[in-house]
Amino acid sequence: EVEEKIHKSLSDYQNKAMRTLGIAYEIIEDDNERIAEGQIINSNLIFAGTIAISDPIREDVPEAVERCIKAGINVKIVTGDTIGTAKEIARQIGILSNNSEDSEIITGTEFQNLTDDEAMERVKQIKVMCRARPGDKQRLVELLQKNNEIVAVTGDGTNDAPALNYAHVGLSMGSGTAVAK
Repeated sequence: EVEEKIHKSLSDYQNKAMRTLGIAYEIIEDDNERIAEGQIINSNLIFAGTIAISDPIREDVPEAVERCIKAGINVKIVTGDTIGTAKEIARQIGILSNNSEDSEIITGTEFQNLTDDEAMERVKQIKVMCRARPGDKQRLVELLQKNNEIVAVTGDGTNDAPALNYAHVGLSMGSGTAVAK
C-alpha cells in the first residue's frame, strides 16, 4: 500500500516535468550483504521522502521550437528522463500536444528491441525518446540519415558524444563536457 503511494507521488511529480529522487535508509545491525550484482538485497529500507527538482523551460525555447517546426524541421527529444517528465517537457515546448499519439513516444529499451527495419519506419513518427542511452541516440541519428534526413544533434554530456560525432551537424551546448565539445 505504501509502495503504491510512493510510486503515485513520484509519477505525479514527473508528470509536472520534475525530476525525482526517492530517499530511504536502513539501520544496519548485522554483517549481511546489502548489494549483489548491482541490486539491493537483504534490505529493509525505510522510505524517508521524495525530492522533486524543477528545471524550468527557458522562455525562448517554445518559440524556437515553433519556428523550427514552421521551417519544416522535425524536432525530437532524446533524454534519459522518465516518460512522464519527457512527455510534459515536450508538451511545454510544443513538440507534443494533448492529442499526441502513443507512436510518437518510445523508451530506449523499446527502441533497442526494434529490428532495424521496424526502427527505420518508427523513426519517422518518434518525437520523444525517453530513458535513452547513448547508443539509442546514435542509432536514431544513423537511421534518420539512412532515411535521407539531414541530422543535427545538440548535447552537452559525455553520453551525447557518439550522436554528436555521427550527426551531420553536432552542437555542443553551454558549458558541456570536454568530450561533448
